[in-house]
Amino acid sequence: MRTWSQLAFVSLAVALPAQELYVRSEFQRVGADGKVIQQDHVERAREILSPAMARNGFASYILTANIPGGVDYSIEVGQNPENSVRVVLYRQHYNPNGIPDRLEKVALPVNGKSTKEENMTFWMDLYVAANTPIRRFKIEAQLWVGDRWIIYPMEARTVQAQIPAFQAKFWGLPAPEARADAAMISPWRDHLCRPLTSEFQPKETTIRLLQQRNIQQDVALAKKFGRDIAIQAFVRGGLPPETALPDAWCAAPVDQWRNPLSAEWYLKVRDHLYRQEQ
Repeated sequence: MRTWSQLAFVSLAVALPAQELYVRSEFQRVGADGKVIQQDHVERAREILSPAMARNGFASYILTANIPGGVDYSIEVGQNPENSVRVVLYRQHYNPNGIPDRLEKVALPVNGKSTKEENMTFWMDLYVAANTPIRRFKIEAQLWVGDRWIIYPMEARTVQAQIPAFQAKFWGLPAPEARADAAMISPWRDHLCRPLTSEFQPKETTIRLLQQRNIQQDVALAKKFGRDIAIQAFVRGGLPPETALPDAWCAAPVDQWRNPLSAEWYLKVRDHLYRQEQ
């Protein structure tokens, strides 16, 4: 891993027109062409520059590197201070319809030599320990390609919010072809509507599985604050106040309340929950 001081002189590479490294939210799944798939496309995606991270929880992002053909490459994740968070990288694989879904854990750094131009996309899983100080820290995706480093720098923020201990459970997963925010429906309906039967046993790690794990963290946090805060969070996310009320939200067909919203609307719900402990 390159140190922060060694990489400082190339950090501006992220601003070059021919950007070859991208970090997106977990609700912006990326196809083999390096672009956000049609289901998740939004007019203006959230820029991942200074993300907030709750303690005792995971924060996940989608990392895409464009690799030209016939070059040596290396992909790494740098931190300053070192070991501020635990980093696990998963390479994504596609189902027969070209939708990214199955995840394969890879060791860092990811090294290789390309035979043709390729867009390599990873799920970047960051775990923030419960005793992590509330502070800002540097974290950056690093790509060595050919003869230069390309950097995507972020100034992350650990916040006061701390995820309570909870037992993750799964009720089945949305179809891979569903929009990414569909992962929030079962965890929140289990909390706000009625307990759902949990019989699904995951056999592999997928994007949908880790999205639902992350959303269960949000639900665990919301349970500390009560239903009124959950309703406020849904309204902040873009639901009309009358639709965000649990009885109305639970009774409404999913397409009725979700269609006017973009795939990233749920990030505003999470933002609101994180602010409750500041």
